[in-house]
Amino acid sequence: MGKRKANSKNVDKDDPMDVSEGEVNEERVSDEENGHSEEELVDVDFDFFDPKEIDFHTIKQLMIQLFSSDAELFNLSELSELIINQPLLGTTVKVDGTDSDPYALLTVLNMNEHKNKECIKQIKNYLIEKTKKLTNLNEKLVELLKDTSKNNIGLILSERLINMPVQIVPPMYKMLQEEIQWAIEDNEPYEFEWYLIITKTYREIASTLDEESEIPKQKKKKAKVSEPTIFYFHPEDEIIEQIADYQCNFKLTKQHLSSDSKRAFSDFGIAPAMKIFLLHKSKLDKLINDLEVACK
Repeated sequence: MGKRKANSKNVDKDDPMDVSEGEVNEERVSDEENGHSEEELVDVDFDFFDPKEIDFHTIKQLMIQLFSSDAELFNLSELSELIINQPLLGTTVKVDGTDSDPYALLTVLNMNEHKNKECIKQIKNYLIEKTKKLTNLNEKLVELLKDTSKNNIGLILSERLINMPVQIVPPMYKMLQEEIQWAIEDNEPYEFEWYLIITKTYREIASTLDEESEIPKQKKKKAKVSEPTIFYFHPEDEIIEQIADYQCNFKLTKQHLSSDSKRAFSDFGIAPAMKIFLLHKSKLDKLINDLEVACK
């Protein structure tokens, strides 16, 4: 049995927003003999489960997907184990029962509680380095993540397959909020003062040359480069952006294009990037409410 079962109905594949909580669409079937296309609509239920040991490899792949080419900078096996070994919090979404692979994950880890874990140290150092140009956020992270900090910071990790509907997100956040409250009532270390959300973005590749180009130094001129437009892979990040106390866009450390999928980004003039949001606990209710309203 799953934690909860989402509702489902018939939906149109061509309208990605025409889905209710926990629905997915079947592929369009072409009727070549009659020379026209027909749509086959199938009901699919999404079940919500606690992360389990059987999910290890898929959760690790979702973390690789989240961190993109920078994934090799982190011990994601250890991070996946932390997620699985946390029995009180976190949700996976599946369609074929508890033993099937999860299609989505949302969880939170206490960065202060796990401060001695290699993966948490790596993420901490990574984010502090990436936010150096934003003094206010950088100083806040250093303060919150120092070993003597008394304010727990929750690292929210959210990732899913690309064709998963955004409508699964509000119930996942709602369940996370409930589980945090239940854990606090059981005196577990989940009373977070702040939430740190890591997400992936993509941006337009600047067409103008910068000072790192191969033009001879004596002929170089500093080009005026406008700020690139930032796009989100996850639609809910637009809502988080509106209420976050701090936020920071940054480039990936490993920019190599080693796969066909990464080269495809470059061919279309965009580059994968990352973003973090820092959100005070007082904003969590509003976040969930705004998500529920937006996904109705």
